[in-house]
Amino acid sequence: MSPAPVTAYRASGWPSGISFLDLGRTDEARARIDEGLGLLPRTRDKTRGVFRTYEARSLLQAREVERALVVSTESLDLATRIGADRCVTLVRELAPAFKPYRQVDGVPEFLERLRTA
Repeated sequence: MSPAPVTAYRASGWPSGISFLDLGRTDEARARIDEGLGLLPRTRDKTRGVFRTYEARSLLQAREVERALVVSTESLDLATRIGADRCVTLVRELAPAFKPYRQVDGVPEFLERLRTA
C-alpha cells in the first residue's frame, strides 16, 4: 500500500471504528468507518470492500437489516468483480447474523447467494 492510503487509514480513525464495533458501540463504529471510507482513494477497491463489510456488520448489530443487506450486497458485488477473496470471505461470515431475519425481503436470496459464492 502506498503512503497516502496508509496515512488516510490511520488518520480516519477506522481502526478504532472496528474496536468500537467489537465493543458493540455501533453508532461510534459507523461514524469512524464512514469517515475512513470518505478518506479512502478510489484506487483502493479491495480495502473499500472490507470497510463496507464492517459497515454492514455494524448495521446488523444495530438491527438495520435492510441497510445491512444493501451494503453487504454492494461489498459482495465489488469483491466478486475484482476477485477479492478476503472480502468475499468476510461477507460470507455475516451469514449467521442475517439468518434471524429470513423474513425480510431479499435476505433469503442473499443467503443463497452467499452459500454459492
